[in-house]
Amino acid sequence: MGKPKEQLFCYLRVSSQVQLDEGNSIDNQRFIGQKVSKKLGMEYVEMNEESSSTMIREEEDYLKSPRPKFEELKEGIRIGRIKNVWYFSRSRWCRDEIEDGLVRRHYFQKHKVKVYEGVNGELRKYGTSQERYMDSQFSLIQEFFKDQNREVSVSGKRHKSRSQGDLGVFMGGTVNFGYGVNEDSKFIINKEESKWVKKLFDLYLKDVPLKEIKTIFDTEGIPIGIKPRRSKLWSLGTLLSMLKKRTYIGEHSWKDKETVEVFPIMVPKIITHSVFNRVQKKIEKNIKNRGSHFKQYETLLDELLVCYCGERIFGNVRKTVNKNTYICNSKHNEWKGKKVKECQNRRSLNMEMTDKFVVDSIRDIVGDSSKLKEDFKIDVLKHKQEESVSIEQEKKDLEKKIKQVDSQIELTLTSISTNEFNLLTNKDSNQKKVYKQVKSMLDEELGNLEDKKNSYIQQIDDLDNRKQWVDWVGKFGENINSRFKKPTTELLKGFITSIEVSPTTGKNRDGKERQIGHKLKIRFSQPIVDDSIEYLDKKDKSKGYNLVKGKKTKDIGNMTINVGGRGKKKVC
Repeated sequence: MGKPKEQLFCYLRVSSQVQLDEGNSIDNQRFIGQKVSKKLGMEYVEMNEESSSTMIREEEDYLKSPRPKFEELKEGIRIGRIKNVWYFSRSRWCRDEIEDGLVRRHYFQKHKVKVYEGVNGELRKYGTSQERYMDSQFSLIQEFFKDQNREVSVSGKRHKSRSQGDLGVFMGGTVNFGYGVNEDSKFIINKEESKWVKKLFDLYLKDVPLKEIKTIFDTEGIPIGIKPRRSKLWSLGTLLSMLKKRTYIGEHSWKDKETVEVFPIMVPKIITHSVFNRVQKKIEKNIKNRGSHFKQYETLLDELLVCYCGERIFGNVRKTVNKNTYICNSKHNEWKGKKVKECQNRRSLNMEMTDKFVVDSIRDIVGDSSKLKEDFKIDVLKHKQEESVSIEQEKKDLEKKIKQVDSQIELTLTSISTNEFNLLTNKDSNQKKVYKQVKSMLDEELGNLEDKKNSYIQQIDDLDNRKQWVDWVGKFGENINSRFKKPTTELLKGFITSIEVSPTTGKNRDGKERQIGHKLKIRFSQPIVDDSIEYLDKKDKSKGYNLVKGKKTKDIGNMTINVGGRGKKKVC
């Protein structure tokens, strides 16, 4: 059995009445194609565009002309099925020289296809000076149009985002859970989904683990149809990503994949800045200490201990060797080969001993002051409700101010976009100078507005911190001893802000200077160290009293460590 013949794919096309009149009909092209196939010893395979593109009006834009056989031919070349091509003339093959050059580079030469032309079936040669010249020109033309299209696309998107960003214009991609897009391509809040977005943030602030939230979202309450958009079930990664997404506070952005430019888009707000900020703090706390060479666990003092050198002191829990310690981060970074500030706090702290020492000290200080706090309990609680209401009102006012600034930002962005357009289209050099000056002023104004917005957000954060203390004071009447039976980090943070650890030095048993312990200084959030009551009249206490504020810091003493060295020589 002989070797099967190679196939010659013959492309037949007529696009105008003039070509028919000149004798370049489909029938004539077919006859010549069959003749060339026989001459080359190949099997004739016809690719006829007559049914789809014959007699197309000459004035019709070629980009709109359907040519299915042409596309089929290119796909066959791409997958390696077509290795030989014939056409009557290049005018039948492509619409113009640019298209011919692109097909030649990306299909013929790339996939090593043999191309035959004309009545004699002459093999097209790519190595001629003419072909090389055309190839260079096609490259330049292609790059030019690519740059032009990219610039037009980016300019259009930039203008669209700035001119319509205040309306929440949708620029493509996946719509975030909690939102929808109306018929005008604008972001709108999905009422049903947004309820679950708020539920997610609320549950997380109530210390419900993400695994439990996932179970709730998967099984217990979300109505049919309200599911993650690309999966039937929720994932922990999706929920965490939603908690971090600034879109829910109205700060959405869209990124162009080709230019990597980011376009800001203002969308309706689902979550307040206050709630969002508190959630971010909780996330930061929950994911701390990841990525170390040893597994780390949340410890009692992990968020409170700081070294005198400025580095954080973190908990190191090694369950395999049952050795739990606190260690300065400078030592850890030194192990990893990083440049660190010189630190003399070289020895770690025993975790169990340190926890007990610190908790006992805090409980004693708070206990000594508890009577004073109890005496002031009624007075404090009387103002608690008023202050809480006042804080909430201040937060609402700040949220309104943020909304007003957002509107001003959008107006400024629109002005910047209009100015940029005028700069690009105006040829008058004097006018261009004016537009550049205007641009500088608008950029400065935009920066000032963004600073103002960030300031308002920071004020909301400060109010939340203040409210936490007020809430703690309201609970202060509860029994101190019972609360300290099982102390938590949150309990301690209600009283203190940090614990500074410094090294103490001395001589070991060999008489050498070494670190022999640690000195601990506690900084309280309120001046309750050694506070007292000063009565207006000691003989008649009913006349009233004043609270004498104490200090915020307290040196709670030293913790010694095993200094090592040789033991004393035994005497017989």
